[in-house]
Amino acid sequence: MRIAGLLVLVAALPAGAADFEPLFNGKDLTGWEVKQVKGDTEGMWFVKDGILTGKAGTGWLGTTKEYGDYVLRVEWRIQKDGNSGVFLRVPGVKEGFSPSQTGMEVQILDDGSDKYKGKLKPTQYSGSIYTFVPCMKPVYKGPNEWNTFELTCKGDDVTVVYNGEKVAETNMAREEKLAKRPRAGLIGLQNHGTAVEFRKIEINKLD
Repeated sequence: MRIAGLLVLVAALPAGAADFEPLFNGKDLTGWEVKQVKGDTEGMWFVKDGILTGKAGTGWLGTTKEYGDYVLRVEWRIQKDGNSGVFLRVPGVKEGFSPSQTGMEVQILDDGSDKYKGKLKPTQYSGSIYTFVPCMKPVYKGPNEWNTFELTCKGDDVTVVYNGEKVAETNMAREEKLAKRPRAGLIGLQNHGTAVEFRKIEINKLD
């Protein structure tokens, strides 16, 4: 009976689920460091009830380790007018530069806000690979709703799956401005002037 039950349990798991490991432990900032904040970093990022929150401010929260090829799953939520992002393959801190200028950023934005109406370029909508590849279709659920990213970096190929739908992809070698960007680096969460929340951040390392 124990063997049969175990087989049923394994069969019920989504394919590849066992390969993912948490980057956020749901308790504290272990494995992460606050970076490029103007002023005091105390309390800028905190954890409560299993949710990682970035207060309105500056800078970003980066992993202490670098990653190359992986699938990253992130659940996030923003308020009205919210603006944030997930950074990929950031080669450390370069003063005077955003991680989106040295690595890559997948945009998080309250697309429907009046604040941004008529002001956005195609590559600035939520789910876009910021400034490079536009989100192909609107799937953002709205402010104060949980949204999901599944972000794959494998060699030159980068893919964004947003709320279960593939919305952006690129081959870095074929994009002139991305071709020289690194294929490994830190993973980061942006603080861009509005509060943002994250939960269930997990990674499947492919290298």
